[in-house]
Formats: sequence, structure tokens, C-alpha cells
Amino acid sequence: MRSPADLSVEEALAGTTDVLVKTLRALGQAGRPDAASRLAAKAWWALREASPREAERINGAMHFLARLPAEPGAHPTEAPTPKE
Repeated sequence: MRSPADLSVEEALAGTTDVLVKTLRALGQAGRPDAASRLAAKAWWALREASPREAERINGAMHFLARLPAEPGAHPTEAPTPKE
């Protein structure tokens, strides 16, 4: 196993994106798909120009999250209010 100092920036970004995607999916499956989707959208926005491949992976997570049931108490026609 290589040390963190041996990782290239691209490898570090890909590894971080992998962890983020797994975390977003887990959050969505735990009943918080709207919150996970908002976080995924922010990550996609940050990656879209500099790292389009990683942004595409986040986009895939957003598609997964969109198919999950809505959060309890969420009205299906109302847009969620952003939370920081």
C-alpha cells in the first residue's frame, strides 16, 4: 500500500469522490435523500469544470438519489429549502 504522499492529485480526488458517493448514497438510503441531493449538487457544481469525470460520478449519485422515496414530511410539489 502506498503512503498518502505517493498519491497524485488525480488519485486523491478520485478516492475522495468515491467516499463521497458512497456517503451520499448511504445518507439517501437512511431516509435523507433530499439532504443528500443538495450536498451532491454542491459537489457537482464544485467539480463540473475542473474535474468533469468526478462531476459525472456525482451526477450518477444524484440520479440514484432521485429514485429514492421522499423524506418523511416532504411535500412532493414543494422545493426543499436550502440548509447550510
